Amino acid sequence: MSAKDRLFAAYDQWRQWSEKEGQAIQASDWPVVRDCQRAKLELQPQILRFTETSRTEHLQTGGDWKGTEREVRRQVSELIALEMRNETWLHEVRERAESQLTECSRSRRSLRQVHRSYVPPAAPAWASYS
Repeated sequence: MSAKDRLFAAYDQWRQWSEKEGQAIQASDWPVVRDCQRAKLELQPQILRFTETSRTEHLQTGGDWKGTEREVRRQVSELIALEMRNETWLHEVRERAESQLTECSRSRRSLRQVHRSYVPPAAPAWASYS
């Protein structure tokens, strides 16, 4: 397998991890999101290495590096679009969670007010005698 083939296989792996990450975000499956992000982090140095090796192979063999660069840019653009989509979904999930937290805080305050209105204060346990 050539370095170019390994490079594009790594991009395909990234795509698969990003798709899985998007599904996990939609399902609020945070351990899977974490695993996907970790896997992509591990792919980064491989992609850099494969890119450099592919460039070297093209220069040594007189291959069309410019054509490969165009294909790399196209692949990277697609991956960036997936990452942006996942970021948007993650932002939406976070906004919903923050909204729910705010609503729960309001409800807690209201319940405390109701409790204070209907439950008399407790008598002190200790009384002083003079």
